[in-house]
Amino acid sequence: MAEQKQLAAARPLNTRAENLDKKTPFVPAPSERGRVIFFFVDDEHLTLENVTRTRQALLQFVDKEMLPSDLVAIVSPSGRIGFLQQLTASKAVAREAISRLTDKRKTETYSGKVPISDYDADQVALGHNRELFRYLVEATAAEFQSDPLTAANMVRNRVAQIEAQSRAATSDTLMVLERLLRSSAPLPGRKLIFFVSGGFVTDPRGSSVFARLQRISQAAADVGAVIYTMDARGTFANIYTDASQNPYPDFTGHVSRNVFAEGQATQESLHTLADNTGGRAFLGSNSLGDGFRQALNESSNYYLLAWRPTRDEDPKGKTRFMVAIKGRPDLKVRLRRGFINLNEPKAARNAAADPKPQSADSQVLAALGSLYPVTALPISLSVGYVNGPGKGPILKAAMQIEFAALSEGSITHELDVIGIALDDRGSLVSFKQKLSVNPAEVLATGQHAVLWNQELPLPAGLYQVRVAVRDNATGKSGSAMQWLEIPPVKAGALALSSIFIGKRTDSAAVTDKVRLNVTRRFEPGSLLRYQAFVYNASLANGEVVVQSRILKAGQPVMVLPVRALSSKDVNNNTVSVSGEIDLKKLTAGWHVLEILATDNRTGTSASQTVDFLLRD
Repeated sequence: MAEQKQLAAARPLNTRAENLDKKTPFVPAPSERGRVIFFFVDDEHLTLENVTRTRQALLQFVDKEMLPSDLVAIVSPSGRIGFLQQLTASKAVAREAISRLTDKRKTETYSGKVPISDYDADQVALGHNRELFRYLVEATAAEFQSDPLTAANMVRNRVAQIEAQSRAATSDTLMVLERLLRSSAPLPGRKLIFFVSGGFVTDPRGSSVFARLQRISQAAADVGAVIYTMDARGTFANIYTDASQNPYPDFTGHVSRNVFAEGQATQESLHTLADNTGGRAFLGSNSLGDGFRQALNESSNYYLLAWRPTRDEDPKGKTRFMVAIKGRPDLKVRLRRGFINLNEPKAARNAAADPKPQSADSQVLAALGSLYPVTALPISLSVGYVNGPGKGPILKAAMQIEFAALSEGSITHELDVIGIALDDRGSLVSFKQKLSVNPAEVLATGQHAVLWNQELPLPAGLYQVRVAVRDNATGKSGSAMQWLEIPPVKAGALALSSIFIGKRTDSAAVTDKVRLNVTRRFEPGSLLRYQAFVYNASLANGEVVVQSRILKAGQPVMVLPVRALSSKDVNNNTVSVSGEIDLKKLTAGWHVLEILATDNRTGTSASQTVDFLLRD
């Protein structure tokens, strides 16, 4: 099926403005975000060369393939990405996360002239490969000019340490992957996982890796995730026939043949993860980007089938079933394996039936720290920055609650609001607010939402802004989060603020004040009004010009006339740039408004973008 069309058709109508006066219960609309994509980069099993190839492919995806509607996360089991290891629609955040990817070099593997891989150590320690052991002893004795007995002990010590490191690295990787899957359960819809790895050993004699793979497959089924696996090694050569490696010569050929066996053995887990979750394994290719595109195309068009067994023992593995397309034996059908257990454990049911009471402060703090937005009380958040005269960058946060999310009647709702701006160094700035909202007063203004604002002075940097709200009248909480990059504004250097957008209807006058559109959603026939601020512009003789345009899927669909800024518009070294766009000329979908300011005298420029959705 076409996933986006199905989601659009399922959107509840009673969340729209024209239905707010109807006596229908409020139902939060499903997310209008597009694809949810996790790139799980297994840096525990990647070399520096593999990481470099992976970084290049990910950056190409972010720059050319990532859509404004996408939510993307770069995740690694080592935790080096840290704070940025979260879903985001910001390309700046994704790029910064990618830049933090690196290899985790295993010192024991490369401590000798001939490296001992995880597979080699497994073959010696558990497979008792005498030819490989003999070769490693000879190579070690030749390198260190030692006797065979000493060399043999050195090899055994290296093998034991590499074995232990390999088991720990594989266990950590699979544990983090399983936790990632289970943590994504609150996210609606289908999730796509790209597991990028250099492969790892799956010998059941030394680990419980197959049991872990089974748990991961079950977790993927429970949360609606599909895993596509990719071998970042691409096409790899035999080091024993590569003159540039200059290893100790293998005169017997036994060790050379072992290299090809290693390639197959370390890819077995990649096949298992993909096959069991309905994905596909992309192996033996140096182009990770092609694999990304193929997987995304496949995962956006699919059929959702459900089958329920009739006997209690069926979910225990005693039933086998196959899916095929009638009359098309040439087509291959991929589907996940296993069953989804809809029966919660008794302990979980008891905990849900008798939850521990939480204080109001604890509830709002829990919503603030939630991994994903809490939607019991749906709120929207929009953040941007301006450069205050003599004050530096100022964060401007706008928050909104739809009137339909609050209970009907004349009751006054007391809302507790808490927010933070957190940077990648762990520094944060927080704020608290209390709001009193009377639904009758909101309706009297002709508005369908409660809108309020907050300003915070912040230095340049990359921030995640989080806001949580609790309605004391109903006890419901909600949260929202958004990323913001504040670039440094240097003295004399051309700079742009964030772009702030609002909506004006045909019935409103041009001179009417337009409220900020926090949700960045627009209906057909509305008019988009935008405003941004240019800083440090040298405006003599119209040297600074501004160009605005709208992009869709990376391509321009509307280009506005170039404007030359005038010195009479300067106020405290700042020039306001604003305009209005008739959205009737655009088709439905996600768009990007881009503003580019250029100083023709110095050749410098500054740009900002903001995305918005034009609904059907």
